[in-house]
Amino acid sequence: MKKIDVQNQPVLPPRRVFQIALTGVKYRLFRATVTVAVIIVAMAFLMNILTESLIKRAVADSVREQIVDLHRVDRWIARLSMPQPHEDLLALLTNGEAEAEAWTELAARGGLAMKELEALQPQARAAQDALHFFAALDYGRRRVLVGPAESIQIFHRLQEAGAWEQFAANLTDMKTLRFPTDMDSFQAFLGDWPALYDALEGVREGQSAALAALRAQLGDTPLMGALGQVDGAFGDQIRAAGFSLSAAEADTLVSEVERLEQTLRIEATINNPGVRQKVAALRDVLPGDVTLSMIWDLLRDRDRAVWFIAAMQENGLETDRLTPEGLEALARQRAHTRLLQVAEQQTMGAGGGLMGIGARMTWLALVSMLVCAVGIANAMLMSVTERFREIATLKCLGALDAFIMSLFLIEACLLGLVGGLGGALAGFVLAGGRMALMFRGLLVQAFPWGDVAVAAGISVMLGMVLAAVSAVYPSLRAARLAPMEAMRIE
Repeated sequence: MKKIDVQNQPVLPPRRVFQIALTGVKYRLFRATVTVAVIIVAMAFLMNILTESLIKRAVADSVREQIVDLHRVDRWIARLSMPQPHEDLLALLTNGEAEAEAWTELAARGGLAMKELEALQPQARAAQDALHFFAALDYGRRRVLVGPAESIQIFHRLQEAGAWEQFAANLTDMKTLRFPTDMDSFQAFLGDWPALYDALEGVREGQSAALAALRAQLGDTPLMGALGQVDGAFGDQIRAAGFSLSAAEADTLVSEVERLEQTLRIEATINNPGVRQKVAALRDVLPGDVTLSMIWDLLRDRDRAVWFIAAMQENGLETDRLTPEGLEALARQRAHTRLLQVAEQQTMGAGGGLMGIGARMTWLALVSMLVCAVGIANAMLMSVTERFREIATLKCLGALDAFIMSLFLIEACLLGLVGGLGGALAGFVLAGGRMALMFRGLLVQAFPWGDVAVAAGISVMLGMVLAAVSAVYPSLRAARLAPMEAMRIE
């Protein structure tokens, strides 16, 4: 009997397999274009919502910081007018490491040592968690759980006889609610609450005494006017009363008080008939149609600012310390403030869901990915059907099942790469253009380049993964075709 010598099947190198797959894509360019278009649409949608959510979140953080700075004068007026609310004191206790100066002030006001404040921090954190839970509830559920009590009064109410048992029973019945801690821990906190409340009250009493002494030194001087001189003697009085006030903070307060006073003086001119009439003549409107926005728009131009100061002087209004440069800067600052307020409203509730895109958009993105996967799988199945004879020929020439499957998977990954890149670019352009129209200059200040680059990478990778996963079944089907069976199919 003749001996049959069966040798190992030749295996093509990966580079050659890639070249063959690329050639297949070129020959079936129309079918490939359809598949790429499906991927581009899906990835563009994903990149669009990811980019918008990341931009909104970054702008929201930037706006929040800038608005806090804008309200510096209001915060100091409130701080020097009344003791801090219990909720603010709890927040300071919780953020002790970030508020070292505030902790020093709390300790001095309440006559407490730092170790005593540190011992109160776990209870303050538990109180914060519980308050956030109750604040997030709608009125009906909160009413069922704790009655009409709000904020820290909830803790006082739960100290009453029978209130705890009723709260625990009602919370158990509300299956969809998840309390931040277990009931035993919360009950232990309520046992420690009177001691924590007494410490907070001690701090508030110390603040009340310091404020009373400070008001006595002020006499009849308005607090706003005194803050305008906080870089001098009044600043020393504030520090002597136990408030932490740095030299840089004092200088900033002085400039902001001056800016606020100038803003009030400019806005008061709308009540002057002479100035109002001049603005109306300049803008070609009736005097009754003149608005503050018209006046501020005029002041954004240097020549108009000079004209407006002259109009104020002609009508007997004080123009001391008003300069065209200062008014122009003031008008631009006010326009920026208005933009911040609009941006704050438009970014309200930003975050949540996948990468902060929100729960609703997360589901839409997942549905779009599913539709994309179905479209790719359908295109790849059609490609397999059209290439039965080609697959049979390859197998007759010695191609292994692994080679056939690799060929289709590489084609799918190439299409996914091209579609992912195109979709990421299209989604970025659409989202960037829309956000630029919405936030204007704020977008330049807070654009999250790093996060957007990560989102683009995710979109490209997801396009490739979707294409590869969707091509697994068609590739497996192609690899398992018997050569003779494939030859018989028309």
